[in-house]
Amino acid sequence: MNASTWHDPRVLVAHTAMGAELLTHLEPLVTAVRATSLLDVPRNELAEVEVLIGHHFPAHCLSLLPGLRWLHLTGTGTDHLSAAGLAPGTLVTNSARVPVESVAEYALSALLMLLKEFPTLSARPQRRVWHASTAAMLSGSTVLVVGAGRIGRAVIRKVSALGARCIAVTRTGERSAPGADRTVGAERLAEVAAAADHIVCCLPATTATRRLVNGDVLAALPAGAALVNVGRAGTVDDEALREALEAGALRGALLDVHDIEPLPADDPRWRIPGLVISPHCAFAFPGEPAAVGEVFRDNLTDLRAGRAARDAVVVGGHPG
Repeated sequence: MNASTWHDPRVLVAHTAMGAELLTHLEPLVTAVRATSLLDVPRNELAEVEVLIGHHFPAHCLSLLPGLRWLHLTGTGTDHLSAAGLAPGTLVTNSARVPVESVAEYALSALLMLLKEFPTLSARPQRRVWHASTAAMLSGSTVLVVGAGRIGRAVIRKVSALGARCIAVTRTGERSAPGADRTVGAERLAEVAAAADHIVCCLPATTATRRLVNGDVLAALPAGAALVNVGRAGTVDDEALREALEAGALRGALLDVHDIEPLPADDPRWRIPGLVISPHCAFAFPGEPAAVGEVFRDNLTDLRAGRAARDAVVVGGHPG
């Protein structure tokens, strides 16, 4: 597409939480308007939109934008775009580089929280219980990091800095993950789980990763293992995890991602012993809108210079 076509595109920012702040970071490169939802915009105005910035879209709503040429996601995942009606050939970029350090910090914090029994400690003042701790050490342990993309590699750096060894699991295992002691392919996940003490899941959602962390993998983990999922929902088998927690086979687990969000108040997962429900917030940090705006500006600069957008993603593609 000719670089001149990106000189003054019609841009719509559709994001409830960061939309207003995002607008301030897009000036003066583009003139943009804001809506909390695509469904709030009149049809005739949607027809003029060429560039959309947002993340979560109701089913089929993207088909309301016949002139859409570029979709920039404020988040990472693309698995919802097909149902949203994304037209073939639409340029899609995402902000995957923005939350890397925040999510990795959250994963590390969650792992330490479970190892040091903070969920139990927080309940003790109400019960007025004083007894010996069964806290575990991260230093000297082996952490299985499933998915060694940007976030997985950041997790490896952080847990290694605290003295843990890391086994990285990638799709093929052919390329060593930086900082990991070992890197293996996904087909060996259950095998290496037996050599790990804890597991952190950082997987994208693909057909290949669906319930990759299954009952066999959880059964292979040693007693007292902790599990943290900051990847995508569905990559961990929720039913198998429930059974492992109820049987006392795991120390505990934290899930920051869920198949239904927000998770309903009456969902049985709230009552699973040892399971900490986190409201999909690992990515959040105060500078997020500014960082997302910078990513958008980088890609717009690329397009205006006639270059490929540096954060372009293949919708439905496989992880590296």
